[in-house]
Amino acid sequence: MRRSVPARRHANGPWQVSWDHGRRVAQNRGFTLVEMLVVMAIFGLVMAGLYTIFVGSNRLYLAEEEIVGAQQEARAALEIIGRQVRMAGYIAEQNRIGGADAISAAAWGGDYRLGIEEARVDAGAKITALAFKADLDGDGKTDAVRYVYYHSDHATASRRNTVTCQIKTWSGGAWINDTGEQLFLENIQNLVLTYQLADGSTAATPAKLEDIRGVNINLTAQTGKAVEPYQGGKGYRTRQLISTIQIRNLGLS
Repeated sequence: MRRSVPARRHANGPWQVSWDHGRRVAQNRGFTLVEMLVVMAIFGLVMAGLYTIFVGSNRLYLAEEEIVGAQQEARAALEIIGRQVRMAGYIAEQNRIGGADAISAAAWGGDYRLGIEEARVDAGAKITALAFKADLDGDGKTDAVRYVYYHSDHATASRRNTVTCQIKTWSGGAWINDTGEQLFLENIQNLVLTYQLADGSTAATPAKLEDIRGVNINLTAQTGKAVEPYQGGKGYRTRQLISTIQIRNLGLS
């Protein structure tokens, strides 16, 4: 008698088909609400961190830009002042005593015979002043220059923390071409002038102007507006500049 052979179950039988179907459903089901919320929370934290870094870096850039601008402006002004002060006492030949157009009157109320007419700190008026004479441009005519620093507590608010410059020229027996007081530098938190004297000592307001041989300029510039650094509060940033000037034409016989 011939034995019957049972039929083989097809590879894609009912169990195999059921498993494949479950796998496809799992692959296509997408994200749950909880998963989406978690992803959004993580994304928000990352973006908040990046925004904080960006804002901080931008504030630092703006602060440094203000500081560099204030420093460069103050340095340029200091170079001009230094160059002019260094020439103090260099009187044009025709304006010297006995010359064809000798200076015979003070430009700033001091002694007209001296190269420096004024060097003082006036605590009452809240100013620091330096006035001198020199042929600045070599045109054979002597110029009288006066710098005034208005202290931070000066009575006139618009003048506080500023430096002004005024120039006159001696010609034909008189001081002419008066420029009037012109704004030279602003945003100066402090300006200290210390004079070196012939005996080696120093003074902020020398008793004898003829004894001056040099001047030390200590200038503190500040930003034009309050800036907010990367860390810390908002406020004015400062930079200090110092220059020592030897005046070559003073004390010469």
